[in-house]
Amino acid sequence: MAAGSGVSLRIDSSKVPLLTGAIDCVRAGLVPGGLKNNREFAECLVGYSQNIPEEIRTILFDPQTAGGLLLSVARSDAARLVEALRHADVPAAEIGEVLPPGKPLIAVV
Repeated sequence: MAAGSGVSLRIDSSKVPLLTGAIDCVRAGLVPGGLKNNREFAECLVGYSQNIPEEIRTILFDPQTAGGLLLSVARSDAARLVEALRHADVPAAEIGEVLPPGKPLIAVV
């Protein structure tokens, strides 16, 4: 998404919703092969703050949710969109921001 749009992203890992038990699965080594493939392909584009635990670094590459459920809107519309989605019983969260092009392409804080 970022590479194709010529921007960079800042993801606040504390705002990324996780399914119950997901961290336990990662800790137990129960990760899909697609996660490993995603990580091998894209991790060179990601920079992490030092305080990001390995489990979170891993789970952010999960192919069951990684990227396919992201969307981007103008900052001025973000809160209204999240509210509208939640009102329609669609889980939604604002997890980051779009920034001018830079390195890393995706910063996880």
